Amino acid sequence: MGDRIRRHLDGAGQALRVNHFVRNVGWLTLSMLATRILRLGITVVVARTFTPLDYGQIALIFTAHEIIGLFIQRCTQVKLIQAPTRDLPSLCRTTYPLNWVLSLSLLAAQFLTGFLVATFYATPELWLPISLLGLSHLLLPAGMVQAALNVRAGKLQLVAKIEVAQTVAEATGVLLLIAAGMGIWSLVIPKIIAPLLWVLGHRAQNTWRFDRSIEGSSWREILRYSSNLLLVDGLHVVRQNLDYLLIGYFLGLEALGLYFFAFNAGLGIASTFANAINSALLPHLCNADGDNSDAQRNQRYRAGILMIAIVVGGLVCLQSVAAPFYVPLIFGTSWAAAGSIPLIVLLCLTALPKTLFEASSQYLRALDRPAEDLKCHAWLTLTLVASVSASVPFGLWAVAFATFVTYGVGAIVMMHYCRKPTLCEPSTSPQPHLVHP
Repeated sequence: MGDRIRRHLDGAGQALRVNHFVRNVGWLTLSMLATRILRLGITVVVARTFTPLDYGQIALIFTAHEIIGLFIQRCTQVKLIQAPTRDLPSLCRTTYPLNWVLSLSLLAAQFLTGFLVATFYATPELWLPISLLGLSHLLLPAGMVQAALNVRAGKLQLVAKIEVAQTVAEATGVLLLIAAGMGIWSLVIPKIIAPLLWVLGHRAQNTWRFDRSIEGSSWREILRYSSNLLLVDGLHVVRQNLDYLLIGYFLGLEALGLYFFAFNAGLGIASTFANAINSALLPHLCNADGDNSDAQRNQRYRAGILMIAIVVGGLVCLQSVAAPFYVPLIFGTSWAAAGSIPLIVLLCLTALPKTLFEASSQYLRALDRPAEDLKCHAWLTLTLVASVSASVPFGLWAVAFATFVTYGVGAIVMMHYCRKPTLCEPSTSPQPHLVHP
């Protein structure tokens, strides 16, 4: 009788956790859907205001910013989400000053990146906007620990509300500045200021504050642990922006503008659901507990893959079929005449395998196997670099097709790798020894 009651309780607890995961996906989906709608509105206004050449310059500005900014957004937060509860006080104590050091380093790196972009692409007018965008890095450390703790606690409804508020403020600023005739600066200035809402929102909803009296962990050990994740994020940056950089350099800024427009118009709603599922998946996988925790993670991972296949796959197909109709209607016939529709379809289809690969990557992180995660990302990045580099001389359609095929093969290989029974055995990779308070 006791075993039967215990099984019922375990089943009820599992159902509650699954429902919590679904609710988190729902909140993040609503948030990202609202964000996407707002950004789609901005994309429509920008597409009807700027030329393909302007779009190419915008792509370079924000590509440079994304290359630098991805590190501070993710490299220290994952450990706080994944770490055991007993390690949190010391980890938070050490992570906070590390975030400030990192933000100052990234500010300097963005100034240098602005100079390099202005030099290699013969666009001296882009150095100032790229450099000033780096100021946004200085705002983030004040709320990064609180944000990680909010995600760890499953407060994704709060995360969704904060992201929507930030997007609304940014979109409002962009529209007002476009109406004022500020040109490219209408996109840059709100991007610098909007992160302040993110910081204030997370600090208001989390009581953690920096306390010098708490003994911290060894920062060397934390950085050693994070090194694999830093490399993974670096490879992610390469994959996200390699095609932009090569197209802009070899085919010119007008071609880059067309490709950048197709990317923003193509991934659309499908990427909204994809990002929501992946954002909720890591804490959902990490919250598995008990003696059978790895088996629970595997079950949750498989359920996540199924959800991605159904939801994202369906939306990708729907959006691809609708592209010939909504592009000229919403963005204008000039973009359709320029050949954006085939690019939009291919880039939209890429959302499915890309999401499947990222979900598998989250699974490896939840299993505390950053070395295996790094190897998979490295192979995908090397393959993408080779395929995109080889396809650039044949035009934009060839680049989009090469990207789709590479992610498709990468997703299949990654999911097959995650089915290995040995993944649930204890990791043989060296783990950091943390100093406890």
